[in-house]
Amino acid sequence: MRSHACAPRETGGRPFRRARTPAALAALPALALALACAPAPAAAQEPIAYLPLAPEGLPSAGPCAAATSAVDTVPAVKVRSALRCVVDVERARHGLRPLVPDARLARAAQRHARDMVRRHYFAHERAGWTLAGRLRAAGWSGSRAAEALAWGCGGRATPLGTVNGWLKSAPHRAIVLGNYSRAGIGLAAKAPSASCPGGGTWVLNAGA
Repeated sequence: MRSHACAPRETGGRPFRRARTPAALAALPALALALACAPAPAAAQEPIAYLPLAPEGLPSAGPCAAATSAVDTVPAVKVRSALRCVVDVERARHGLRPLVPDARLARAAQRHARDMVRRHYFAHERAGWTLAGRLRAAGWSGSRAAEALAWGCGGRATPLGTVNGWLKSAPHRAIVLGNYSRAGIGLAAKAPSASCPGGGTWVLNAGA
């Protein structure tokens, strides 16, 4: 199982490290986790229940249906909902409000997930395709936003595996547990790299 994750800072921070090239992605060892940072521009909620801690101190599947399902075996709407559920329960554990689904953030996130898979890269931006531009095109007009990326194979691509990976690194954790009120989730049921059984590419856009 392989995973790779990427989380940005908000506007006004330090410069960012660019994500690995497709060739480097293919060479990543199993269970590897790498980070990159990039600049960002300025429905009904599921019931939230306590999510029992996994042995490593991170969430288990708990009440979130499809949280451990492979992304290519369950309808995309269900696994996207499961990822948001895991995020919201983790936020509840820290006394934070759940993230309200936002169609504009989701539209930008979904477009980026598909673009990365289609063009075989993993980064927040490419020439003519920026986070700020994607959010504007989707109609987002909030005061701030941030984006977290991840791709993985097998269990590392499940909603639970993805959120667990984010929580283990400070940049990703800052978004999952950040001062945001809305979120949109994108998912492409493949990975940017060539060979990745059960692969998935995730985008979480959080905004306020």
